[in-house]
Amino acid sequence: MSRKWKIILILSLVANLSIVYVGYKALEYRAHINHFLDKYLLVTAELSGRAVFESENQPLQSDSTVENRIVFFGTQVIRDWDLNRYFADFEASNRGIGGQRVAGYILRLRPDVIELKPKAVLIEVSSYNLRPESSVREVTDYVASLAELARLHNIEPLLTTGIPLRKGADDFGDYVVMDSLRIYNQWLKDFCRDNNYYLVDFTSVLADSEGFLKPELSANVVEPNDLGYERMAEATRKVLEQLYQSR
Repeated sequence: MSRKWKIILILSLVANLSIVYVGYKALEYRAHINHFLDKYLLVTAELSGRAVFESENQPLQSDSTVENRIVFFGTQVIRDWDLNRYFADFEASNRGIGGQRVAGYILRLRPDVIELKPKAVLIEVSSYNLRPESSVREVTDYVASLAELARLHNIEPLLTTGIPLRKGADDFGDYVVMDSLRIYNQWLKDFCRDNNYYLVDFTSVLADSEGFLKPELSANVVEPNDLGYERMAEATRKVLEQLYQSR
């Protein structure tokens, strides 16, 4: 083969590889766009998530307290929790929506919790609520309102400390998530003590000596694995025992 045709062949291969690469990057870019579009739509079109459990809630609505019913209320940490495995002796209702911010909790508290008349509701707030654009004060206001509304309707709130991040996953430039999470968790402990609310301390059972999520208890940088869920279940059951013994 002549030198000329070799050059043409090489250029042709390079061009084809470039097309393949551009196509791959376009698909990757599209996937990222769709991911963030879904999150945007969750916030703008359906902030509350009220429709997610509508069909499941209807047969559970009650006029009086269902003594053995516990609602687990939160994000994907709750959604992915196998409640039947750890709380088979309770009527545990999973009301977790992946990616939801705590502001949305307020909007679905009535259909997903109050109208089901559980004995208690466990309220989990994920660390991604704590971002530069959302002050700790804003999050604590929402959590205080959730607890007060639950108790107003004779439902005992069980408030959980925020699950820490793995080390190295919390740095967003000048803003460090773990700094805000520590402030939030301390506020929550004081709030529960001062108002006689039950505290489920997920941080204490999942964190290492520096306060970060232990790698051996985590599925990724922010979520627990099966062993992590086991630790969380143990902490939750201890609080539930206190609740039912106090009757």
